[in-house]
Amino acid sequence: MKFPRYCLLALALFAIVESAAAPLYFREDWKEIPFALPITAAHVNNPQLRMETHGPGKLGIKKSHHANKENDPFYVWSGKCAMSWALSLRKNGSLADLSASDAKVRWRSRQSGGHALHVLIKLPGERWYISEQSDGGDDWHVHEFKLRDLTWRHFSVIKAVAEESVDAPPLDRVEQIGFTDQVAGNGSPHSSRLDWIEVYGKSVPAPKNPPPAVKATRAPAILPSNVAAYTDLVYSKIGEHSLTLDLYKPSVGNGPFPAIVFIHGGGWYKGDPSSYTAMAQQLAARGYVTLNIFYRLSGEAPFPAAIHDCKSAVRWARVHAETFNIDPDRIGSVGGSAGGHLSGLLGTSGHSKKLNQGGSYLDYSSAIQACVVMAGSMDLTSEFARTSAANDPRRRMATFMDGRWEQAKQNYVDASPITHVSKRMPPMLFMDGEFDRPGERYPDMIKKLDTFGIHHESHVIENGPHPFWTSHPFFNPALEILTEFFDKTLRSRSS
Repeated sequence: MKFPRYCLLALALFAIVESAAAPLYFREDWKEIPFALPITAAHVNNPQLRMETHGPGKLGIKKSHHANKENDPFYVWSGKCAMSWALSLRKNGSLADLSASDAKVRWRSRQSGGHALHVLIKLPGERWYISEQSDGGDDWHVHEFKLRDLTWRHFSVIKAVAEESVDAPPLDRVEQIGFTDQVAGNGSPHSSRLDWIEVYGKSVPAPKNPPPAVKATRAPAILPSNVAAYTDLVYSKIGEHSLTLDLYKPSVGNGPFPAIVFIHGGGWYKGDPSSYTAMAQQLAARGYVTLNIFYRLSGEAPFPAAIHDCKSAVRWARVHAETFNIDPDRIGSVGGSAGGHLSGLLGTSGHSKKLNQGGSYLDYSSAIQACVVMAGSMDLTSEFARTSAANDPRRRMATFMDGRWEQAKQNYVDASPITHVSKRMPPMLFMDGEFDRPGERYPDMIKKLDTFGIHHESHVIENGPHPFWTSHPFFNPALEILTEFFDKTLRSRSS
């Protein structure tokens, strides 16, 4: 049988179009294992993908399933998200070119109570965007977004909320793709559900980062035999939110022991105490009660919430000094990066009327007797800090400060440890990694300390990156420096 020429031409054109169709970049449909809250990386089914969760409500994202319901899928559920949330996926070793006209995102979803899911993308340089278009529907259904047809807003990955409208971003090098519904969950009647997600577009190689000067391995958290652990102790309540800490104390010796508050980093908007568990345990083995704390992140509450929480932890230690064999007159702090900033602010503002008006146990002092800052900013009003804040696409400092410099100048002043330096503050130790701007953060702070005759020390960890305090081979040198400093400033003090 012979086909007319125009039929052959149509078939050829169809074959060309089909062959040019955007390929499947990835698909994720979640592991078929029992439900869990919160969702974790263990629930990702595609071994090529890495998952991240975002926003102050991220711990409420659930990997759900009902074994007693027929044909019930394994899905992501937002009904426990008390605040805004988002979830994104990254394919190992590659980026997605979604610039073609047929590049798309498809998923199977179901929403209730007016909830609707938006597409989320991340471009190189921490640029996050959310689609203005969304998908809603009370029954399970498949929805498709053509990327070329979408309009976008800037997405605050810290707050997990849409902000100002933006011009169409370039889609040829997309690092992460995900979803968010922009509304807090309230059980099954008010929530979003996502069964699976597919992304169609070309794969392009991800640029390779230069190898580190020294290969680092995370220091394991192994509880020493002479240390007792008390986890998830509530030290403060803000509304219905309970702030907790993990406490480690020597199980041998008479005490009372000096105490040290550990403050984790993460740009004020992410992170958790687990980064300090190993160090807190090892310092406890050396004769200290250590308190490894959660605090409110900036996506939940801006400055001064975080420093109020740190001060509440110090006061809690004094309130419970007898219970945990703590010497209330010998308390120190240590933190790295954003935690280093908060540690420095805790150390300098112990007698600040302005910063001691919030938090718990206000009848007790928040002043500490020794302070360690690792890679933390001491002056947020400096030209370098303001320029960094203005150029940061994640808007970390602006979110923490509740505004940019022009909008919230007084917060920048009050949040700067250098503002509060006085003759009543404790000795300070500054520590940096060799490859983390050593000597750049503290000169002005040190000059001011010298005017009041405050003891200070500076140390550089050889080959240390940012952060050096969580990993070997930097962990033990940092631990030795901390121990020597606290032995000198806390243990030698009479109780």
